[in-house]
Amino acid sequence: MLLEASPLAQLQPMQMSSKKACPCLKEEPPPPPPPPPPPRRPAEDSSKKTLEVQMTLFIQTWWRGMLVRRTLLFATLCALGIQRWWRQRAYQLKEERRVRALLMYVWPEKSTVLLQSKFRMWLMKTQYKKCQKAAQVIQNNWRHFIYQREFSSYSLSSLAYDGIDLNVDIVVE
Repeated sequence: MLLEASPLAQLQPMQMSSKKACPCLKEEPPPPPPPPPPPRRPAEDSSKKTLEVQMTLFIQTWWRGMLVRRTLLFATLCALGIQRWWRQRAYQLKEERRVRALLMYVWPEKSTVLLQSKFRMWLMKTQYKKCQKAAQVIQNNWRHFIYQREFSSYSLSSLAYDGIDLNVDIVVE
């Protein structure tokens, strides 16, 4: 039955009868009509639904809403974590750039201050050494002067003139 109604079944007898006929002269059969759409169920009215069906639908919508909210919460928390990490990394990079810029400013300043400090230290050290040497010369000259002044009165020639008798009598018994 299907073969008789199909276009293939209609072509086969024609091909058998007219084998020598030109293929361009044959008539093409019209295409078959599209299959009918599946029958639709009549829409149920909400008033006809039973209480069990209504409760089932309520629980399903509630559960699907919970799943959606859970998914959205998870996505939000993931996004917040990524944003927090990115802000922290951006702050670290900014801080590293700030420290590098500060070091680039401080190094020349620090080296200048260090050079000035070393030069001032050298100046003060040379001045101190000069003063120390001068103090040693003054102290040495002062000691020499005091020595000469103190011991000049004890010379042998001056003792004879002062009336000190240096003759010692030795008495033996």
